[in-house]
Amino acid sequence: MKRVLLGVVAATVVLVGVLLLRTFQFGPPTEELSGEAVAAHWDEEELAAGLARAISFPTVSSAGVDTFDYAPFYAFQTYLQGRFPLVFSRLALEKVGPASLLFRWQGQDTSAKPILLLAHQDVVPVIPGTEPEWTYPPFAGTVADGYIWGRGAVDDKASVLGILEAVERHLHEGFVPPRTVYLAFGHDEEVGGKRGAVAIARLLKEQGVQLAFLLDEGGVIAKGMVPGVEQRVALIGPGEKGYVSLKLSARGLGGHSSMPPPQTAAGAIARAVHRLEQNPFPVDLAYTVDFMRYLGDAQPFAQRLLFANDWLFSPILKNVLAADPSTNAGIRTTTAVTMLSGSVRDNVLPITASAVVNFRILPGDTVASVVEYVESVIDDPDIDVSLYDDFGSNPSSVADTSSKGFQVLSEVIRRVSPQTLVAPRLVVAATDARHFNEVAINSFRFVGIELGKRELAGIHGTDERVSVASYAEAVKIYYALLTRSGDL
Repeated sequence: MKRVLLGVVAATVVLVGVLLLRTFQFGPPTEELSGEAVAAHWDEEELAAGLARAISFPTVSSAGVDTFDYAPFYAFQTYLQGRFPLVFSRLALEKVGPASLLFRWQGQDTSAKPILLLAHQDVVPVIPGTEPEWTYPPFAGTVADGYIWGRGAVDDKASVLGILEAVERHLHEGFVPPRTVYLAFGHDEEVGGKRGAVAIARLLKEQGVQLAFLLDEGGVIAKGMVPGVEQRVALIGPGEKGYVSLKLSARGLGGHSSMPPPQTAAGAIARAVHRLEQNPFPVDLAYTVDFMRYLGDAQPFAQRLLFANDWLFSPILKNVLAADPSTNAGIRTTTAVTMLSGSVRDNVLPITASAVVNFRILPGDTVASVVEYVESVIDDPDIDVSLYDDFGSNPSSVADTSSKGFQVLSEVIRRVSPQTLVAPRLVVAATDARHFNEVAINSFRFVGIELGKRELAGIHGTDERVSVASYAEAVKIYYALLTRSGDL
């Protein structure tokens, strides 16, 4: 008996030792900052005024070709040309599609693969009737209370203007990039990017361009949004989830509701939807564990212990992460029932009923595998499963976080914002970067603006805004990254 107890104690000591060792080793790669800090003074008020004026152009995109209003886009581009005269006069400009712009800034080393800074000019509409709920009119472009207010302040005119501010200053200072730099500004990202980013990516492919590095929107500097971490965290997206909406359809005989069958078409759809919600996609912790690794000892010890030893604590982690929508989105392909339809009257049995379910697809899954999984879970031959529209896309490729591109971007962020942590975080929304998989070796998603929970709620919502100081910080990061473009 004593030998058994001694064996148990010894095994427990070994286990605890392994757990602690793995916990203390669970941290980001140790890297010394290289390159010099870029010291440059920026007039924050002038930068804010430039972005505010850009917001005043209601560049709202539309999915319909006939309903797309290009006039605000052309007016916006006229404004850009006036504010950034060196960019428009010294860089080669090619207009792509109805309103997208592609600039080419010739670099010193023509043998080096070029890089691309990507952003989009279009914004989503303001929900009709919600205008009075805004603190300041959504297209007034107001600077007040330390913020720049209006639709597009974050998504994505901060990127468009931030990139151009950095390039214009470099041109004024006589800087010539070590390698060629492309700037691309699509006009229809919010409705799929088919005539903008897709066309630009196709053009680059036809020209034989292979990009060493691409940077788009998607990640931000998160403040107070990472559980257990007080420091700001720069979330660099090495990839993004895919997207597809499926339509579930059922047919019935119709008739008067006083004589219903055992199950109506609407009931069949309800059962199918219930089965999907009760059987979510499997969990994959890999991306979240990697993200937590980069937080290192900035997170609570207990949290670090759990993630460092996911081989043992994965059941706990899966339950905890799945319970919160924001963390659940990072560990699986998500299922969201968004639209339901049935009868035209309350006393009429539906002849047809349908539901639309949106899926955000984790890398490893595909549109095809999602359809297969949905059909298997519903397990009803009378339910037709089809694509809701042609907007779907597979997950993007996932960039290498050990690449020079990630390392340099990380260093630049820490140079500009020394107290900011940097971590790779899969982007759960769709960006234009996904269209460049065939021409970009590594694509990342990050804009150096700080967002807390209140600012995050404004994206596609009410009171979209970015702080003046934060926007200036983003411009500085673009400027410093261009300075280091030879290292990418």
